[in-house]
Amino acid sequence: MKTRNHIAQLIVDMEVGDSKPVRKHEMVPLIDEVNNTPLIGHAIRFVKNKEGDVIALKKYRRTAIEKRLERNDSNM
Repeated sequence: MKTRNHIAQLIVDMEVGDSKPVRKHEMVPLIDEVNNTPLIGHAIRFVKNKEGDVIALKKYRRTAIEKRLERNDSNM
């Protein structure tokens, strides 16, 4: 659980368009699991090389939690 929370926080902290390299390839399934959660909402994509190996993560939109927080801030 602690690792999942850390991954989610890293994704939220990224800016749209940012990319981070994947150093531990055994973490890709866990990162995919976190990316599929409702709070993250598929905000990242996996960048793959020609062989199909994941080499980086790229954030292509804001996470669902970021959108929700922004909505709440604008309503106040």
